[in-house]
Amino acid sequence: MTEKLEVYQDMAIRGPIAKRPELRDALITAAVDPWRVDLERSAEVARNAVTSEDVVLFRRDAGQDHPAAGLTLWGTEDGYYVPNIVPLEMGSLTFAQYNAVLTDFIARIAAPVTARFGFTISTTEPRQTLDDWLSPDATQKLKRFSGAANKSTGASHPSDQRRWFDFLVAVHRSGDKPGADRLARWLHEADGWDEDSAHKLAGDFETSIALLAYYEER
Repeated sequence: MTEKLEVYQDMAIRGPIAKRPELRDALITAAVDPWRVDLERSAEVARNAVTSEDVVLFRRDAGQDHPAAGLTLWGTEDGYYVPNIVPLEMGSLTFAQYNAVLTDFIARIAAPVTARFGFTISTTEPRQTLDDWLSPDATQKLKRFSGAANKSTGASHPSDQRRWFDFLVAVHRSGDKPGADRLARWLHEADGWDEDSAHKLAGDFETSIALLAYYEER
């Protein structure tokens, strides 16, 4: 087991919004083989999403080290971000494949263009730990719960339940958003919970955090 989990990387392009139309044109022009832009589909996605933000869909042909994939740039108040990369010829992308396509897009298209217009590119790490998703207090409380809990009974024992509640409250107070799927992966892959128990706890986490947020709004 390892503390670090392989994850899908996030990417954002930020800079002077007034320059975004020029950046957009340059990114489209830079999309040469094996990349191309599907402007018709881009407009369709924007219409279906009922958004006024700019949407640009890029397509990458399959190669020796990359599957055929579609990458979406979605407009933000200061540039673009990549909400998703999807396979075009297969069921799903592995973490490594997803990140490889993103890295190729940055190297071939985004990096050569962005600096010319005063934009910068930021990406998250491809391998992350709890410290990347949670506050120090929430991380400590999750490790305390997981380390002491009977992994066959989850949070059902009163002492385990109290430590679990401590973790939930810490997450709520900090505003952390680790995501239930990521929490389940950490419990199973990094800390030895069986997969079913990990997903049950993650489901309880999602419901509990939503309930705490609802209570605060009342």
